[in-house]
Order: sequence, then C-alpha cells, then structure tokens
Amino acid sequence: MVSLCISHMASGSSSALNSNSKVAEGIWKAAASLRCRKLLWRACREGLPVRSLLLQKGIIKDDDTCPCCGTCKETTTHALLLCEGVKPFWLGSPLGLRVDSWHNVANITMLQWVDQCVDVLDKRGMGMLCAMVWGLWNKRNAWVLKKKKLDFAQVMAKALSVFVTDEWVPPLDSKIKANFAASVIEDVGTGLGVVFRNSKGEPMASGTYFMADECYDSEIADTLCYKWAIEKAEELWFPEVIFETDCQQLYTQWNILTQGNNNTSDYTSYLNEILDECINMMQGTESSLTLVVHNANKVAQCLAAVAYDYGERIWVEDVPNEASECLQSDAAEIANVSSNQ
Repeated sequence: MVSLCISHMASGSSSALNSNSKVAEGIWKAAASLRCRKLLWRACREGLPVRSLLLQKGIIKDDDTCPCCGTCKETTTHALLLCEGVKPFWLGSPLGLRVDSWHNVANITMLQWVDQCVDVLDKRGMGMLCAMVWGLWNKRNAWVLKKKKLDFAQVMAKALSVFVTDEWVPPLDSKIKANFAASVIEDVGTGLGVVFRNSKGEPMASGTYFMADECYDSEIADTLCYKWAIEKAEELWFPEVIFETDCQQLYTQWNILTQGNNNTSDYTSYLNEILDECINMMQGTESSLTLVVHNANKVAQCLAAVAYDYGERIWVEDVPNEASECLQSDAAEIANVSSNQ
C-alpha cells in the first residue's frame, strides 16, 4: 500500500477507517490522553510525516530511508513498530508486545495492525498502545529535529505520563504478569512479595519471603525481590513473564544495563551486581520488566507486608487471605472495563 500514490493512499485509508467502527471505537475509547488518541488516529490515516510519504509528496527530494536506523524505508509501520530502535520499547512496555511476531506485520498498515490490537486489548490496553505510539513518535522527532537520543527510561516515562489509568492492566492471552514488591522495617528485616496472574486477572501463584534482620534501601530491597521473583518463575515453569515494579530507580537502572551502558557509582554498584545476575537468569527467555504506578502494584505490596508473618511460602492458584481484597479490587476493575467495551 505504501507504493501507491499519496492521494490514493490517503483516500483509501480514510475510507477503510471510516468503515471500520471497531478501530475507531477502540482508539477513541482508549484510556489515554486526547493527544495520544489523535496521534494514533493520524497514524492509521497515514497522516504522519514519515519520509516515504514526504518523498512521494515532493516535500523532500532525497531518499526515504529511516533517519533512525538508516537501513529501511521509513513508512508509518516501520517508524512506529518495526524499526530496530523501537522494537525493544514495545517488548519492555506494560503490554510486553513482540510486534514482529504478529501475523504479517511487515506488510500491513498501521490501520490493519491496530485492527488486530483492538481484538485482543481492552480500553486500558488500547490506552497504553496510544501512549506508546505517542512516546515513540516523540522519540523519533527528538532525533530527527534535534539530534537528541531518548533512552528507554525517558520514552517510557513520557508514555506513562499520558496513560490515564492507575489500575492494574492484565496481560495478553498468552502472557503472565508477575507483580513484585518489597517492604523494609528497620531493625526487623525485609519482606518480599510476588503474584503471578493470567489475562483474566486470576492468580497462577503467589509467594512471600522474609529476610530477618536484613534491612536495605528500598531500591536494593526491590531489586533483591526482582531476583527472587525470577527464581520463583523458573521454579513454577513460567517461561514468558512480564515482571512489573513500581520502583523507578530499579526500572531505570535495569534499562541502563540492558542497553549496554555502564554506571559504576558507589550507589548503584551493588544494585548493578544484583541486576547483572537477573540479566543472566533471564537469558534465553522472552520475559521483560516494566514500570507501573504504585496503585497497580497493590497486591504485591500487600504480600510483602504479610511476609513478616508467613516467611517463605508459595500459594498455587491463590493468594493469602490478607491479599484477597486487593486482588478482588483489580478483578472488579477488569470486569468494569470489559463491560464498557
């Protein structure tokens, strides 16, 4: 379709979009700010100034190569989904999308891709998709217009800032999410908690762990909890997990290390040592780590708090009674969103 003349493309895309009420409804009811929804709407209408379209319009006279990777034609789909510089952002997002595994994604338009997304994402999932598109287009423009390279943490922070829900978002059908958190009480110890849930919000497993008399800074405690959660995932045979944390320092440092950057300051040296172990443990898996708001991590926080009483324990397809209310709160929100689709 990108090889057609620009007038034909714009007309065809608009006609397809106008006739596809499912896509239109999915975008405009998404839980994201208006500017994000407008941007995705423009992308579906092939209205973003990617280089292939600018060349066809005669606005630019040179080639239409992607300015970010320098290897492929910059179409809308390439710029927002398939460029090697953006794929890791989708995988590391709360959606945990491996976009190139979607059927025939290299040969479809944004409209067709969003049509597939609407089939599997609820209002909050579509909101995150809108926010990610906005963040990635901002990343692209920062490089093209200012030669400024935005890293993973910066792009995700921008995306999360315009994502308008503060509730837990279930994973896609084939995925499992693991929310984890730590609680530190001075002179007592550190409690760890993790809950694994499926796309319906049902617990696949949950666990607690208590380290008596071992007290850490909150960032170190959360990082130790991350390592422990990975170990639990391996023991439970969960090969593909989206791990979620509400610890900004952990999330930022994780992305610094996984992108090949080094930070050897005294503050982060021990944190980096733990994260290096986590990286090694996750090699060969399709698991990822993402950042969520505090309220979206409340089940894990509750588990960390009760770890002082339970010590080391695993619940299969269940959570302890103390965490049931938080779990039911998330489930009620999922049901509420689904009823409004």
